[in-house]
Amino acid sequence: MSDAAVWWGEGTYERLAELLAPVHDELLERLAPRETERFLDVATGTGALAIRAARAGAEVTACDLAPGMIAKARAEAGDATIAFDVADARSLPYDESSFDVVASAFGVIFAPQPEAAAAELARVCRHGGRLGLTAWVPDEESTAAQEPFTEGKGPPTAVWGDPNSLERLLGDSFGLEIEQRTWWATGRNGAEVWQLFSTSAPPLKALLASLPEARRPALRNAFVDIYERYRDSDGVRYPMDYLFVLGSRR
Repeated sequence: MSDAAVWWGEGTYERLAELLAPVHDELLERLAPRETERFLDVATGTGALAIRAARAGAEVTACDLAPGMIAKARAEAGDATIAFDVADARSLPYDESSFDVVASAFGVIFAPQPEAAAAELARVCRHGGRLGLTAWVPDEESTAAQEPFTEGKGPPTAVWGDPNSLERLLGDSFGLEIEQRTWWATGRNGAEVWQLFSTSAPPLKALLASLPEARRPALRNAFVDIYERYRDSDGVRYPMDYLFVLGSRR
């Protein structure tokens, strides 16, 4: 099992997924899966989008690289009928044109080799089928805070969070509609927002764990300082921009 498959399954991502519920709700509403349509949720995480699609009557398959995430998604699904698979977004175990709807909420954007993952999304979606994605827009402040600890390596999400590069990734296969939105991370103070992300956002949690213990406070302090810039009398409201992407398979 790869390191990524391990650390994506650790932590409490379900806490973050719960806060992102309005985004999941809108994505499902805009995709509007009909009964018996074949729906694929790639990098499902704890299954938030897949569960909504199943309750709407779609025939849902959900996959994730991390067995730990799949276990959590199965538990969250309860009596919802969903086929769960452990699978890499760069090499999906499904036939060409298998699905009417292919979606991923803040999931496939973390796959290495974005070109390979994008090609797989197109391959498994039937012609005339629908695509739905949400992707974080690169955040200059948080990227700058991480640079001293990541040897200057940018996040793989950056290519998905830029409309021009997203068109290059997917535009040949899908007619795209791209809208920029903002999600707000909130807390009583910067330390509380840090606590949420450092325990529930797998990439940040993994970065923190990779550092020598003596360097971890510096990473924490860098992020807390950022969050405190967005504090008022009601607490912290930290803006996180994302792209809301809908597509139609050519």
